[in-house]
Amino acid sequence: MVPRTIGIAVNQINLLIITLFASTLATGSLSIFNFAQNLQGGPLGLFGASFSIAVFPVLAALAAKGENENFVKTFSVTFRQILFFIIPFSIFILVLRAQIVRVVLGAGKFDWEDTILTFQTLGIFALSLFAQGTIPLLARAFYALHDTKTPFYIALLTEIVSIGAVLLLIGKFKVIGLAIAFSSAAVFQMLLLLFVLRSRFDNLDDKNIIKFIAKIAFSSMTTGFSIQLTKYLVALLVNLDTFVGIFIQLVISSFVGISIFVGMCYVVRLEEFFKFKQALTRKLFKEKQTIVEDTADVSGI
Repeated sequence: MVPRTIGIAVNQINLLIITLFASTLATGSLSIFNFAQNLQGGPLGLFGASFSIAVFPVLAALAAKGENENFVKTFSVTFRQILFFIIPFSIFILVLRAQIVRVVLGAGKFDWEDTILTFQTLGIFALSLFAQGTIPLLARAFYALHDTKTPFYIALLTEIVSIGAVLLLIGKFKVIGLAIAFSSAAVFQMLLLLFVLRSRFDNLDDKNIIKFIAKIAFSSMTTGFSIQLTKYLVALLVNLDTFVGIFIQLVISSFVGISIFVGMCYVVRLEEFFKFKQALTRKLFKEKQTIVEDTADVSGI
């Protein structure tokens, strides 16, 4: 409990330090940073945190029984499920960041310069969503193994990296430098947690994870290109100087992107997509099925 508590404190200290640095910048820099962080927080709460919390009791039970093979399988399945949602969301946010910010915030006293800085900051955050989304799962994997010290030490080291990056970047890049430092620290923490956890086992179902990442990356990149093309086509038909025009561009581009992504999931035969589809179908149509308990597969639904 003590390392875990201190670990939470480290995260709060990190936020406090970033706030202090942001307060030294131009007026509004802290608000821009917080707006961008809030906009990217949705996928993290929906998928990163919820999936890791849901699977933690299963991981703890398997670790207590010494079932390492099932532990690794459960971790791998959940890790891939988180990335299945987070990576496409990252692409959507990255490609549509200007439209999202203009629709949500681009009104009233929130001028064009503030909008530009916010969507640039949001784009930096989007690049590290995969890391931010999987850190809660990686940390809980250690907790399930009765190890709360390793995540704490890694969080402490990450904080040092974050502060160093802020000092290095804030002078030249201002508020965007804070976002780069934050995102770089998140990627560093995620990779270090993954590396140390990997060293505890013979493997972490590496083959399936790598195969999945290749498929989801290809599908998401194709989706991103389709969204970008749709943006330009819609721009020829609507007035982008108005809220309605930007909203229409955002909605149509998002719809096309979702359609292309679903189609790509069929093309590459993405297993996680079909699991999600089956679970969603059961929920929507309330199919009466015999549920067989399988602690090695957490659907998250």
